Amino acid sequence: MRWLLAFVALAALACGDPPVELRPSVAAALASTRFVAYTPRGFEPGASAPPSEAALRADLALLRPHFDGLITYSSAYGLDALPRLAGEAGFRSVIVGVWDPTDPAELARALAAARAEPEIVLAISLGNEGLFFRRYDPAALAAAFARARREAPGMALALSEPFSVYLDSPELLPAADLWLPTVHPIDQPWFASAPPETSVEFVASVVGELETRSGLPVLVKETGLPSGPSADGFDESRQAAFWSALAKRLPPTHAHAFAWFEAFDAPWKPAHALEAPPEKRAREAHFGLLRADGGAKPALAEVR
Repeated sequence: MRWLLAFVALAALACGDPPVELRPSVAAALASTRFVAYTPRGFEPGASAPPSEAALRADLALLRPHFDGLITYSSAYGLDALPRLAGEAGFRSVIVGVWDPTDPAELARALAAARAEPEIVLAISLGNEGLFFRRYDPAALAAAFARARREAPGMALALSEPFSVYLDSPELLPAADLWLPTVHPIDQPWFASAPPETSVEFVASVVGELETRSGLPVLVKETGLPSGPSADGFDESRQAAFWSALAKRLPPTHAHAFAWFEAFDAPWKPAHALEAPPEKRAREAHFGLLRADGGAKPALAEVR
């Protein structure tokens, strides 16, 4: 999640051309797949035991009636099993996440999973907001892209950063085949005083700019409103209204789409949201379309 990103002035995007043959499959998936961003329930990276395959299967069984595409965040902790399990559960597409592209072992697991499940793995997403938060530098990310190109030729590679990085700092970005920006209205300085429709228009405007300037397919990996805390004015009805309006305003095309963010509430996240002002950290627990116990929120009924 980003914090207080301004709607920056646009810079010219100097990004290398991806292999042309990759674009048709990615574009077709954007137009026809309902993606959800997924972290396993009850799993706190680095603090809890890796989730069992039984737990992952249970999550996927809850998600599959509503979604047929999955975006993961990591291939460590046994999560490289997700492409196989998702295929068995009936999902059509998986974007395999690599949380730390500088970790050779995690990258190797992601590449192996992609090679083992070529029918379902649409792309590998190298990193998650790591340039913005300086968890790794551009040279290290470029090296990971180069390794992935060598070891998984023909596999689409994706890049996931806050939208401002694509627009403000294109010189930092390796050539990708798909952009997975995060576009959070809640982080904007105008959010608290703006009418609800402004948030939806903001997301649509950012997507349009990214699409026009890059010429690449754009799949928004994260957006949305949390369903709490109520003390901050958030509730499940407000969350559902955002998703209902966004689904009408930004229907998927071959050029752009959005993922539903996120699958489940994550009570562990506030303790990890150290970049956020303390008064905003509690919101991180409440973005799920399903609660941590697997119960559906009203927003889930807006999936279409």
